[in-house]
Amino acid sequence: MDIKWTEDLTVGVDSIDDQHKELISIINNLLKAINRGDARDEIEKVIAFLKNYVATHFAMEETLMLRIKYPNDKFLEHERQHTDFWENFNELVAVFNNDHSLPLMVNTMKEVLVDWLVNHICQTDKAIGVFVKKQQSLV
Repeated sequence: MDIKWTEDLTVGVDSIDDQHKELISIINNLLKAINRGDARDEIEKVIAFLKNYVATHFAMEETLMLRIKYPNDKFLEHERQHTDFWENFNELVAVFNNDHSLPLMVNTMKEVLVDWLVNHICQTDKAIGVFVKKQQSLV
């Protein structure tokens, strides 16, 4: 169930790629903790760290897009996807807090975290890398 880093996930902006690699590692650790049935406290620590880390990562991406004058319509769509992720993630945490049964959590974590992250990186984030490369070729 782990997310494996592949070239398909490479955006082409080192700061984003480095953070994505770390984010994938954190998510993989959370999924492993759930699968092992680790103590609820351990899973809560990872979720709290993940919340903080994702907030920092999203802010970095959004700041970068503003700095490079990323097209406004694409920026707003990207920002909306980040907001949607937060809403889904917070719902997931609420479900965990009410009923942290392992089969439910593993499936939901996979859907919300893994599938969203891979799709978001491969589509939305890669567009930032394409834009940066175009800008660099104009210089």
